[in-house]
Amino acid sequence: MNLPLAMIALAMAMPTASAPAPQPSASPILGRWTLDTGSMTIPVEARPASVTAEFADAGEGMWNTTYVITAKDGSARRMTSQERLDGQAVPIAGDQTEADSVAMTTPQPNVLVMGLSKSGNLGSVRVYTVSPDGKEMIESATVVGADGKPTVRRFRWIR
Repeated sequence: MNLPLAMIALAMAMPTASAPAPQPSASPILGRWTLDTGSMTIPVEARPASVTAEFADAGEGMWNTTYVITAKDGSARRMTSQERLDGQAVPIAGDQTEADSVAMTTPQPNVLVMGLSKSGNLGSVRVYTVSPDGKEMIESATVVGADGKPTVRRFRWIR
């Protein structure tokens, strides 16, 4: 083998410096969301004045999650949790009317699956899907009714 070909072969066999791996972009779920109360199927007079959800990156693979449900009289129910998105349950602090623990995972960057329980019993499973433009999030909430049958309700969240 002549010298130029040997050098080319050697150069091709040597490991090359690779560009740094691209950092994943922030999840489109992160941020503050406001429930479109008009998307609720309950009567207008029974709807809250507002509902907000905020998902914040707490660092080291942790998220802080806060929900605030404000009634028409101005009173507010506040629920918070800090979780890894590994599907393991963590306690909910604050109002525990609906749930006292939550587990979350993100099977895709724009999808959040949340399971809520109260006193060791599954209360609901919620799947949140963020639109491609990041401005809308649809929540599909599955609950079991008094008749023992599941029902899926859909809600619309906006930024």
